[in-house]
Amino acid sequence: MGVMLEALLALQDIELQIVDIRRQLATRQRSVKQQAAKVRAAEEALATEREELKRLQIQMDEVDMDLKSRSAHISKLRDNLNTVRTNKEYAAVLSQLNNEKADVTRLESRAFELLTSVEAKKKALAEHQQAVQLEAQRVAALEGQVAQAQSSFMDRLTALERQREAACAGLDGKALELFNRISERYDGEVMARVIQVHPRRQEFLCDGCNLSLAAERANALMTRDELITCDNCGRILHMPKGT
Repeated sequence: MGVMLEALLALQDIELQIVDIRRQLATRQRSVKQQAAKVRAAEEALATEREELKRLQIQMDEVDMDLKSRSAHISKLRDNLNTVRTNKEYAAVLSQLNNEKADVTRLESRAFELLTSVEAKKKALAEHQQAVQLEAQRVAALEGQVAQAQSSFMDRLTALERQREAACAGLDGKALELFNRISERYDGEVMARVIQVHPRRQEFLCDGCNLSLAAERANALMTRDELITCDNCGRILHMPKGT
């Protein structure tokens, strides 16, 4: 293997370490965003529950006011029963009184239903609020983990980036441009080893995509220090020593 390909392999080793660190940081940051989105969705659901509870409480207040009004009217009707002078008037007031009582019974049943719903909503809301608080605490914990990871990785990442700059300085522009383009495509996996399928036959595979290579390409790597790429995956090929 020539000097240029060995330099590219060394650069790839540095590149893969940088990519791994950045991947770990990105994974942690993605977890924070996902958890924060979960909290926002839960908070929106809480807001909807609060509105529903408010609506039920308004209905309960309206029923309570109606009950008080009808109870007052029933008391008045009872007083009227003692003041009417004819049987016809008595029957009319009594009928009205009975109707009001029936309405009060219906309203009392509705008031009980609303009270039951309000209590259930309050209980559920309290439980959901507690759950949201726990999820928010997880966001804070994940953010702390991200900050800790960034701090612990910073020195290593800085050192690797300096090593990368030094390694890039020893390569010509064409080789470096090709390396960077392939690295962006394959997350740092730029180089692909050429594998000879059988020691007695001129059959070769690209270790990057596991597809066959023309024997001419493999043979060229044995004698020349050149940028030769796989026709299938586009990675830069190299032939290990002793192949």
